[in-house]
Amino acid sequence: MELDITQINRLGNRETNEDRLVVVSREQSTLVVVADGMGGHRGGDIAAQLFVDTLENIFRRVPLPLSNPKTFLKKAIDAAHKTICEERKNNKSTIDPRTTCVICILQGNSASWAHVGDSRLYLLRNNKILARTIDHSYVEELFRQGLISEADMLTHPKRSYLTQCVGGVEQKPNISYGTMESLKEQDTFILCSDGFWTAIDEQALCDINEQADLSSAVNQLATMAESNSYPQSDNISAVALRVISFSEGTPQQESKQSNEKSTQADNVDHAVAAITQALEDYQNEMDYDPDTK
Repeated sequence: MELDITQINRLGNRETNEDRLVVVSREQSTLVVVADGMGGHRGGDIAAQLFVDTLENIFRRVPLPLSNPKTFLKKAIDAAHKTICEERKNNKSTIDPRTTCVICILQGNSASWAHVGDSRLYLLRNNKILARTIDHSYVEELFRQGLISEADMLTHPKRSYLTQCVGGVEQKPNISYGTMESLKEQDTFILCSDGFWTAIDEQALCDINEQADLSSAVNQLATMAESNSYPQSDNISAVALRVISFSEGTPQQESKQSNEKSTQADNVDHAVAAITQALEDYQNEMDYDPDTK
């Protein structure tokens, strides 16, 4: 799959940047991760950095393509959750690192995604939203129950209350999943933090499909988000991916994929265990500079 990929990460009107993102492509598979550290809990930048590092490291170790992306997503998110909780213990609870996240894996002509919290994924096709993640938030629950309107969600006094996050309590977060098995050329994904999506109109988001220069379009939206939310702009982060074309695998590659299917779950387990142990062994040497990535 050939992709046009662009990403933005802006400070907004905040003193620190607690958003982190990473894009990794290997062996015709692409991983995209956006993590938004929770500013109301000390150590949000640490949680977001640990999250993207864990996901990237595990993805770089597993055989590809993944025969069960959902299994990978669950085990990787759970591993990141464990690592973040361990960081809190090691700091004797002087910090409470928590983060939201959204992750997508693209391979072949399909995409699989997962999220926790209110970081979002949009799938756009023909200037319309084909799919969108549903926030784990108090106002989202009110909206789903018909108690408030969609417009009310943006101004409700408890709009920042989340019902799920990575880190914090020991209990693993409830993860929501999605998939699209038949992608088409020009399909566009946007993974973003709430500082991006809360400050722009969905129609402006859909209009990206009409613009040939994806990088310019995303940067224009980021500038719009900053302007619309000034002077209280949050960190603004987004990764956009547009499907350019599809390429067929060789028979040799297809044979390899078939042989790997029976061991895919074990490979993910081993990678998760190895990465989690490495992070625990070396976390004193890790640099959590909030201005990196």
